[in-house]
Amino acid sequence: MEFAHKIVLITGAATGIGRATARELARLGSRVVIADLNGAKAEEAASSIQAQGGEAMSVRCDVQRDDAVAALMSAVSAKYGRVDVLINNASMPPVAGLIEDIPFEAWESALQVNVLGYVRMIRAVLPAMLERGSGYLVNTASSLAILPDPPTRFQIPYTTTKGAQLAMSYGLAHALHPRGVRVSVFCPGITATSDRPGGQSVTTSGTAMPSIAEFLHGVDPRRRTPATAEFAASVLIDGMRQEKFLISSQVGYEEQIVEFAQAGLDPLALMASSGT
Repeated sequence: MEFAHKIVLITGAATGIGRATARELARLGSRVVIADLNGAKAEEAASSIQAQGGEAMSVRCDVQRDDAVAALMSAVSAKYGRVDVLINNASMPPVAGLIEDIPFEAWESALQVNVLGYVRMIRAVLPAMLERGSGYLVNTASSLAILPDPPTRFQIPYTTTKGAQLAMSYGLAHALHPRGVRVSVFCPGITATSDRPGGQSVTTSGTAMPSIAEFLHGVDPRRRTPATAEFAASVLIDGMRQEKFLISSQVGYEEQIVEFAQAGLDPLALMASSGT
């Protein structure tokens, strides 16, 4: 697909990969809607795009709430009339800790934002896409959904939702491709969007948060080096241009997925292959 004149709605786009993606798509001629729980940051991100000559608007939105999603769609419809591309990028930060110490509320929050939040957004844009017979849905999962490295032990609710996003995208691709709506799933590798392990904002659950060394223990050296948000965004946009289903900024992921499959999809084999 080409991006000029497309209306692109990105959730969680006030910071990190979402913001870098919005900035680059605006440079390519898209009209970008930055939706984020942090309304002030969203407004600042949109203003920075406008200052560079791009077109953007910001809307504060909590994807956990039906009324907030409805208000977002009303604002977008009033300004642009449609959504051509939805990039589901909003994410509940991982909760770090031992599995026995993670409260049930952390599971609920992760599912509400990372799974049901995506569903709410898709339900909001899909009817008009189906009526037009065109549109594009992108769900942002994680490289941990395709290469479940040892750090998953510290953030099981989060990685559970990332697997759900991948499976959701499989089903959507089957259901929507015959009706003119394209689907991609984006699995960024470790990305330096903050000073926390994995480039993610991490909250604790009453246990000591693992150090970066603990977090990365057992990770294959090929997957340890963080990329920049700008690199991840460039990979996403190139994959969307080609309308690829699986897009990952994890360098060399195709070869590593083959190795993982040959090991019987055993997550422990990923640790064994690192030599630790």
